[in-house]
Amino acid sequence: MRRPWFRSYLLIIISLTLFVNCSQVVKSPWDSSLNPDVLMRNCTIGELCTGSINSTTVHYFSLQYSFTPSTTVRVTTSMKYDIKQDAPILVVVRQIRGIVSWTLPYAFSNGMLYSSVARILCIYNEANRTRPHTGTVFIEISTSNMNLIDYSIQIDNVKEYSLQEGVKTQFTVSPSMPVYYSYKFPPHIKSVFIEIQSKDDLCTSVSVQSFDCPVYDVNEIGVKQGHYQTMSKSASFNVYSNEFPNRDEFLTVFSVKPVDVDCLNSKESATIQPAGFIDIQRTKNVTITIHSTAYYSYLMITIFVTLGIFALVYIIAFIIMCKNPDLYDHLAPDQSYLLPQQNERELVDRRASEQPVPILEEGDNHNVTSTRPELERQTTVLDVIQTSGRGFVTVTDLCVKDYEYLRRQFRIYPHTMLTIAIFYSLPVIQLVLQYQLNIDSIGNEDICYFNFLCTRQLFNLTAFNNILSNIGYCALGLLFFIIVYRRDVSYCRYLEKYPEMGKKSGIPQHFGLFYAMAIGLFMEGIMSACYHVCPSRQNFQFDTSFMYIIAVLNIIKIYQRRHPDINPRSASAFSFLAVIIFVNVIGVYFDKLWFWITYCIVHIVTCLTLSAKIYYMGRLKISLRIHIHLYRLMKENGFFSRPRYMNRMGILIPGNFINIGFALYGAIRQPESFPNHLLFVFLGNLALYLVYYIIMKMIHREHFTRFSILFLVLSTCFWASSLDFFYSEVKSYEVQPAISRALNQKCMLLDTYDAHDIWHLLSSFGLFFSFLSILTIDDGVQTKPRKALAAF
Repeated sequence: MRRPWFRSYLLIIISLTLFVNCSQVVKSPWDSSLNPDVLMRNCTIGELCTGSINSTTVHYFSLQYSFTPSTTVRVTTSMKYDIKQDAPILVVVRQIRGIVSWTLPYAFSNGMLYSSVARILCIYNEANRTRPHTGTVFIEISTSNMNLIDYSIQIDNVKEYSLQEGVKTQFTVSPSMPVYYSYKFPPHIKSVFIEIQSKDDLCTSVSVQSFDCPVYDVNEIGVKQGHYQTMSKSASFNVYSNEFPNRDEFLTVFSVKPVDVDCLNSKESATIQPAGFIDIQRTKNVTITIHSTAYYSYLMITIFVTLGIFALVYIIAFIIMCKNPDLYDHLAPDQSYLLPQQNERELVDRRASEQPVPILEEGDNHNVTSTRPELERQTTVLDVIQTSGRGFVTVTDLCVKDYEYLRRQFRIYPHTMLTIAIFYSLPVIQLVLQYQLNIDSIGNEDICYFNFLCTRQLFNLTAFNNILSNIGYCALGLLFFIIVYRRDVSYCRYLEKYPEMGKKSGIPQHFGLFYAMAIGLFMEGIMSACYHVCPSRQNFQFDTSFMYIIAVLNIIKIYQRRHPDINPRSASAFSFLAVIIFVNVIGVYFDKLWFWITYCIVHIVTCLTLSAKIYYMGRLKISLRIHIHLYRLMKENGFFSRPRYMNRMGILIPGNFINIGFALYGAIRQPESFPNHLLFVFLGNLALYLVYYIIMKMIHREHFTRFSILFLVLSTCFWASSLDFFYSEVKSYEVQPAISRALNQKCMLLDTYDAHDIWHLLSSFGLFFSFLSILTIDDGVQTKPRKALAAF
C-alpha cells in the first residue's frame, strides 16, 4: 500500500529538478537586462577608451590620474548616435566624495541632442585636496537598449584651471561641454572685478558660485546658483571675499544655452531646430580677466569731491545774494520819485483800513476775499478781452483779480506737491529696496539693468555711484527753494512799501509755483536715485514721473507770468498729471498698436482743446458741451474773420503741428519706451514755449537784466554739454539684459562716474539755471507800466 505513494512523490521531485535546471540554461533578453554581466575595464589618463554596450552588460572603468591642487580633470564621453535608438547610455562618474551622471545623447528641454558630453570634476571630492597624489575615478557605463551602441571615454588633466589677476584666459564652451574656473582671494585683496568678453553673440549663462561640490554647471540648474547673468558679448561681476567666508574661493561657471531666445530683442526671433536635431555647432570663444580693485578709495574720494562741489556752489550763491540785494529791495533812482513811499506808521494804518470783503466770483462756488480799493476793479474773465491800441492784449487786461486771493490760490501748489511727493516716494523706496534684497538673495542679475562695467557698491547698494550722482537735483532744488523764499520775502516788503507800484507796474509776482518747482527738482533726485537702485522697464516711471511734473509746472509758470487770472488751479493741474502718469503706466505694460493709436488720437484732441482754451484766454470752459461752447465762440468772432489774437496764433499753429508730429511718430514708429516718448513731448513743448516767450520779449523790446542773461547762457551751456552724455548709452532696459550689457562702458570720471552719472550732474545744473532764468526773466520790466506789457 505504501509503494505507489512513494513512487508518485519521487516522480514529482525529479520533475521539479529538471525544470529548474532548464530555466537556468535558457535566459530571456528581459532577464539579461535585469541581471546584466559586469565587465571591468582599465583606462589611463589621456587614453581614448572605446567600447560597445547593450542591455546585457555594464562596463566599469577604473581611471587613474595625477592630481595637484592647481589642476582638475575633465571626463569626455561620446557615442555613435542612431535616431532609431530607443534608450540612451547612462554615464555615472564616482569620486571618493561625490558622484555625477549624465546621459548620451544629452537632451535639452527643447529637444536638441548632443552625442558628446564633457564635464569637469570637482576637486573638493578628492580625499586629499592640499597635496599632489594619484587619484582614481570610477566610471559606470550602462544602457537599457537591446542593440549594441558604440561609445568612447577619455579623461584629461585641466592645467589652466585657476585664474590669475591681470592674466587673460581664453577658452571655448558649448551647451554640452560647460566650463568653470576657480579663483582664490589672496590675503590682501578683498574684492575683484571679473571682465568677460566674446566676439560672437551666442547666448550664454555665466554664474559666480561658491566653490562647493557638486558644481552647478548644467544649464537648467547652474544659472540658478550664486550670482548669474545672461551673456551675449559681455558680462562682468564685482566679487567680494566676504561673500565666501568658508574658503575665500569661488568658481566662475560658463554654459552656452541651446537657443538664443534670451539674448534677442523683441523684433528678432531665434532659430528653433526641430526636436531630435543632433550636434548643432554652438561653440563660443570667451576671454576672462580678473582685476584687483581699489574702488572703495576712489568712491570715498568721489563722495567728498561731489559734496565739496555743491558746498562750494552754496557758498558762491550766498556770497552773491549777500553782495547783491534782491531786485525788490531797491528801486532804480530814476523811478523812485514816482512812487509814494510810505513810512511804517502809514503802513500800519493802511493795513487796518483794508478790511476783507467777501466777493462771489463767477464760476466759483466759494467766497473769496478782496480789499475795498479793489472792488470796482473786479470783473469776470468771461468778458471778451479786446486788444490794445497796439494790437495786443496787455497784462493789465488779465490781472483783475485780487492779488492776495490769487496768492493764496497759488500757495496751494507747493502744499499739494509736498503731499504727493511723500505719498508717492515712500512705497517706491520700499519697492526698490526689496529689488535690491532680491538681487542679493536670489542672485539673478538680469533683474536690474546696471552698467556692470562701472558699478560701485556701498551700503549693500549695487550701483551706489549711480545713486550718488543724483545728489545735484536734491542740493540745487533746496538752493532754489531758498532763493525763491528770499525773493518772496523781498517782494512782500516791496508791496507793503510801494502798494501802487505793485498794482500798476511790472509783472505780478506769485511764488507758489516756484516753490512747487523746487520741491519737484528735489524729488526728481530722490526718484531718480530710487530708479537707479534697480533700473528696469517697470521702474523707469519713477525716474520720469517728477520730470513730467517739472515740465508741466514750468509751462504753467511761464503762462502764469502774463496770465495770472486764468491759470489752472492746483487740483486741476495735478489731476491732469495723475492722468498722465496713469497713461504712462499703461504704456509700460501694454505698448501695443491699439494703445499707440488710442494715444495718438487722445494726444491730438487734447492739444486742440488746450489750444482753443489758450487762444480764448479762459472763456472756453472744458466740459462735455465743449464743442457747443467752441462753436459759439467761433461764431461770435466770425468763422473766416482775421484772428483777433495774432501773437497767440503764432505759437499755437506751430505748436499744434509739432504735437501732431509727436503723436503720429508714436503711432507709426511705436518707440520701445513710451515713458521716454512722453517725456520728450513735454520737454519739447516746454522748450518751444520758452523760446517763444524770449522771442516775444525781444519783439516787444523788453529789457533783460544781466542776471537773467547769465542764467539763460549757463542753462544753455549745461544742457548742450549734458545732452552729449545723455545720448552716450551705457545700458538700455528696452532690450534683453544680455544686449544691454553689450552697451556697458567703463567709468569716465574719478573711476566712479560713467557717462550717465555725468548727465545727472550736468542736467541738475541745467534745470537749476533754467529755473533761475524763468524766475528772473522779467526782472527788466518790473518798473514798466503794466498796461504797456503784452500778454503772450
